[in-house]
Amino acid sequence: MSDAISVNYIQSALQTLKTSTDNLNKTQERTSSGLKIESASDNASYWSMSNAMKSDNKVLTSVGDALSLGASKTDTAYQAVDSAIDIVDQITSQLTTAKESSTDKSAINATIAGLKQNLLSVIKGASFSGDNWLYNTEDAAAGTKQVPNDFHRTVTGAVSLSYLTFDAGSNTLVDNADPSRGLLTGNIDADTLSSDSTGTARNYYLLDSGSGNTDSGTEIALDDNTTDDQLDDMISVVSKIASQLTSLGTTLGTMSNRIDAQSTFVSGLGSTLDGTVSSLVDADMEEESTKLAAYQTQQSLSTQILSMANSHLQSLATLFQ
Repeated sequence: MSDAISVNYIQSALQTLKTSTDNLNKTQERTSSGLKIESASDNASYWSMSNAMKSDNKVLTSVGDALSLGASKTDTAYQAVDSAIDIVDQITSQLTTAKESSTDKSAINATIAGLKQNLLSVIKGASFSGDNWLYNTEDAAAGTKQVPNDFHRTVTGAVSLSYLTFDAGSNTLVDNADPSRGLLTGNIDADTLSSDSTGTARNYYLLDSGSGNTDSGTEIALDDNTTDDQLDDMISVVSKIASQLTSLGTTLGTMSNRIDAQSTFVSGLGSTLDGTVSSLVDADMEEESTKLAAYQTQQSLSTQILSMANSHLQSLATLFQ
C-alpha cells in the first residue's frame, strides 16, 4: 500500500512539475519580452488586429511628419506676409505724411526706400527647405503647392491622402522673371480705384525686384516734384496692396489652423492606437511577476516532493534486499 501511495505521489509531483515548468517558461518569456502575444500562435485574432494597428500607426507617423513640414512652410509664408503688412502700413503712413506742405519729400522717399528694401528682404527670406511660396525666380509662373491634410483607410485596407492646395501662382508677391505676375512688382491702376475714374490708366508698382526687369508703370517713389494727385494715387495703390496682403494672410492663417488641427488629431490617434495595441499584446508585468514567483514556488515544492518520494522508495528497496 505504501509503495502504491509513493508512486501516486511521484506521478502527481511529476505532473505538477511539468505544468509548473511550462507555465514558468511562458511567464519568463513574457517577462523578458514584455509581450503576452508575441506571435499568431498565442492569439491569432489579437495578433492580426495589433499588426493592422501598427501598420496604421506607421502611416500616421509619416502623415504627421508631412504635416509638420507643410505647417513649417505655411507658417513661414504667413510670418512673411504678416511682416509685409506691417511694412506696407508704414509706407502708407509715410506717403500720407508727404501730403503735408512743409515736409521734405526727398527725406521721406529715403525712408520709403529703406522700407521697400526691408520688404524685399522679407519676401526673399520666406523660404523653408528651399521652397518659397511668395518669391519666384523661374521663367514659368509659380504653380500650386500641396500640403498633406489627412489620411483615410478604406474597409479594404487601402490608404489615401487628401491635400490642402495653395495657389502660389496667384499669390506671388515678387516675381523676378516677370514682374507683372507679382503683387508687389506688378502694376495696379490707380484710376480703377478712384471714385471719379477718368478712364485713363495710371499704373503704379511698389517694388523693383532688382532684376532690371520692371513692369511698365511708375514705381511708387517721391521727389520734390511729386504732386498731391500722384500721392493720392500712390496711397490708393498701396492701400489696395495692403488689402490683398491681408486677404493672403487670412488664407495662409486658415491653412495653418487646419494643419495644426489635423496634426493634433493625428498625434492623438497615434497615441490611441499605441494604447490599444499595448492593451492587446503587452504583458501585465506586475501580474506576470506574481505568477513567476508562484510558479517558481510550485516548481520548487514539486521537486522537493519528488526528492522525498524517491528517498522513501529507496529506503523500502533497501529493506527488501
